[in-house]
Amino acid sequence: MAKSKKAQHRPQQKSKDKKADRPHNGKATKVTKKNNKNTAASKAVEAKTGKKDKKDKSKKKSKMSVEDFFNGGFQDDDDDLDKELENMEMIEEQPDEDVSDSEPEQQQQQQQQLDEDEDDESSVDQEMEDEVMEEDNHMEEEEEEEESDEDEENDANSESAEENATSDDNDDDDDDEQDTKDSRKKLVSDIEKHKKELEKLKKSDPEFYKYLQKEENNLLEFDESADDVPDDEEQEDDEDVDMDDAEASESESEASDQEEEQADPFGDDLELLTKKKVAAMIEQVDTKKSLPAMKKLLLAFKTAARMSDEEQQEGVSFVYKIQDPKVFNMVVTGTMRCAPMVFNHFLKSNKTPSASPRWHVAEGAIKSYLTNMLHLMRGLTDSDMLYLATREAEKCSAYWVCYQKIAKDYLKVLLELWSTFTSSDNLRIQSFLAIRSLAVARVHKGKPNTYLDLCLRNIYLTFVRNCKGTNEHTLPSINLMRNLATQLYAIDLDLSYQQAFVYIRQLAIHLRNAMQLKNKESYQTIYNWQFVHCIDFWSNVLAANCADSSSPLHPLIYPLTQVALGAIQLVPTAQYFPARFHIIRSMITLGRSTKVYIPLAPYLMQLLESRELTAVAKPSTLKPIMWDIHLRAPKQYLHGRVYQDGIIEQLCECISEYYKSYAYHISFPEMVIPGIVAIKRFVKKRNATKTANIKGNKKFLDVASKLELKANFVLTQRSKIDFSPTDQEQVSKFIDDMRQKLQ
Repeated sequence: MAKSKKAQHRPQQKSKDKKADRPHNGKATKVTKKNNKNTAASKAVEAKTGKKDKKDKSKKKSKMSVEDFFNGGFQDDDDDLDKELENMEMIEEQPDEDVSDSEPEQQQQQQQQLDEDEDDESSVDQEMEDEVMEEDNHMEEEEEEEESDEDEENDANSESAEENATSDDNDDDDDDEQDTKDSRKKLVSDIEKHKKELEKLKKSDPEFYKYLQKEENNLLEFDESADDVPDDEEQEDDEDVDMDDAEASESESEASDQEEEQADPFGDDLELLTKKKVAAMIEQVDTKKSLPAMKKLLLAFKTAARMSDEEQQEGVSFVYKIQDPKVFNMVVTGTMRCAPMVFNHFLKSNKTPSASPRWHVAEGAIKSYLTNMLHLMRGLTDSDMLYLATREAEKCSAYWVCYQKIAKDYLKVLLELWSTFTSSDNLRIQSFLAIRSLAVARVHKGKPNTYLDLCLRNIYLTFVRNCKGTNEHTLPSINLMRNLATQLYAIDLDLSYQQAFVYIRQLAIHLRNAMQLKNKESYQTIYNWQFVHCIDFWSNVLAANCADSSSPLHPLIYPLTQVALGAIQLVPTAQYFPARFHIIRSMITLGRSTKVYIPLAPYLMQLLESRELTAVAKPSTLKPIMWDIHLRAPKQYLHGRVYQDGIIEQLCECISEYYKSYAYHISFPEMVIPGIVAIKRFVKKRNATKTANIKGNKKFLDVASKLELKANFVLTQRSKIDFSPTDQEQVSKFIDDMRQKLQ
C-alpha cells in the first residue's frame, strides 16, 4: 500500500511544489529542500511499516471464516484501512506538510525552517531561481536513491520468502512421512482382516472361492509390502465413486498433468476409443460375463456419461476419450445392456443383491455404473436415448435401492422426466414404470417396499407443482400424470391411506380458512387449478381402490366428498360455474366406481334458478368457451348467449351422467322424480315468458324424456318381484341383475 501511495502522490506533490515556487507579481515563494527531504524520509518509513502491516493483514485475511465474510470482514482491518485512506487524503490536500505520527521532531524542524524561509522571502529573487534548480536536482537524486533502496528491500523480502517456503516444504514432507506410516499401518491391518474374511469364505462357499482363484486371483494373492491398496478394497468405500482411481495412482505423471489441465480433462495422453476397441470390449463381456471385463467397459462408460457437462469433468480422472458420436452410442448402449446381465450373473441374485456374499466384491463397480448413469440421464436431450436409458435403468432397480443417496437422486431424475411437458408420452410412461419398480424393490430381507413411502409422497407433490398452469396444451399431459400416479397408490393401501389422509386434511384446512376469512385472497386458495386437480386426483385414487367396502381407503370417501361440496358452495356465482362442473364430474366418477350415493342433484338443479338461464341473454359473437381449461368464466362471456348455451350443454351432460350411475338401482324411479319435475317446470316457465332459449329448452326436454324411459323400465322390472324392500339379499340380487342388463 505504501509503495502504491508513492507512485500515485509523488508526481502530484512535485508539480505543486514547482507551481508554488514559480514567481508571481515580482515575488517568489520559497520552499526549502529540508522540507522535501523530510517528507521523502517519512514516506520511506511509511513504506517499510506499510509492508509489515500488509503482511499481517494478509495473514489475518487468510484465516477469515464464512461468518466473518458475510459480516463484512474483520473490524480491525477496516479501521486500519480507513486511517490509511484519511492519511492519503491529507497528503493530497496539504502536500507541503508531513502528517506522520512517528516523527514529531521532524515536523517541528520543518515548521521552524518554514518560518525562517518566510522571513527571508523578500530578500533575493535570483537566489530563489537557483534554489529551485538545485531542489529539482536533489529531488531527482532522492528518487533514484529511494528506488534503489526499494529494490534492495524487495530482494531481501524475496530471499526471506524463499527461506520460509523451504521451511514449510520441510514441514510438509515430515507430515507426509507421518501420514505414509499411518497409512501403511492401516494397510497391514486391512490385509490381515481381508485374509480372515477369505478364510471364512473358503469354508462357507468353496465354489465361490474357486471362482475367485480362477477369475479374481489378485484378491487371493497379494503382498503385504505393497504400496497400493487393492482395487476391490478401494471400491468398498461408500464415498468413492470413481472406478479408475487405482489406474490413476499407477501413473503419477499422468495424474499431475490432468490436475494441471483441468479445463481439458480429455488430453492427448488418454487412449482414444474406436469402434474396433469398443466392439472387442463388448464381445469380451458378452462371452465371459466377468466382472474384470465389465470394469474396462465401465471406464469407457464413465467418459461417455460425463461428456455433456464440463463441470462434471473437473476433478475427475479418465482413462479413455471419445471423439466419434458412433463410438459414443456403442459405449452407452453396450454398457447399459451388459451391466445388469453381468451384475446378476456375478451376484446370482437380482432381488436382494446386498445380501449376496459376493456383494463386497462387485459393490464398487455397481456404484460407479449407477453414478455415471445418473450423469448420463441428466445430460441426454434426445427423447429416444432418454427412453432407452430409463428402460435399462429400470432393470437395475434392485441395485439403486442399495444406495440411499443415489436412489433419491435417481428418483428426482425420474420424476422430472415424468412431469416435464416436453417429454414424449412413451418416455413419461417408462419413467413411471421405473418409479414403480423402484418403489417395490427390496433392500434387505424382511423390509419390503422401503422406498414406497418416499415415492408416493414425491409423486403427489410433483403432480401438484406441475398442474398449476393448465391450458389446452398441458391438459393432456396432466391427465396422463394423474392416471399414472393413481396406480402407484394401489400397491399398499394401508400406506396409501396414511398419505391420502394427510393431504385430504390439508384440502379441508384450506377450505375452512376460506370460509372463515371470506375475502378475495382466501377464495383464490380454493378456486385454482391445484385445488381442483387435487380433488380430482384423490377422487380417482378412491374410485380405483374402493370398489369393495372393506378397502382401507373407503373411510376417506366421506371427508373428500364434504370438501368437494363445500368448495362448490363457497362462491355460488355464475362466474365460477366452470369450477362447479369440474368438481361435480369428479364426484360423479367417485360415486359410480365406489357405489356410494352422493347427493349431487341439488347442486345441479340449483343452476336452473340462476340468472344466466332465467334472464334474456345478450347477443354475442365470441367463440364457445373451453370448459375443460377454465375455472372462472371471463367477464366478456357473462350474460351472453354463448355462455348460456355452454351452461345448458354442460348441465344436461352432468344430469345425464349423474343419473346414469344409479339407473340400475331399485329405487331409481323415486330418485329421478325431483329432477324430472324441476326440468319440466323450468322449461314451462321459460316458454311462457317468450324469452326462452328454444334450443336449450329442447335439450332439457330430451334429458327429461330419457330419464322417464329409464325409470319406466325399472318400474316394469320391479313389478315382477314378490319380495318386500326389507329383504336386503333379494334387493341386492335385483340390483346386480339390472346392472348386467343395462351394461
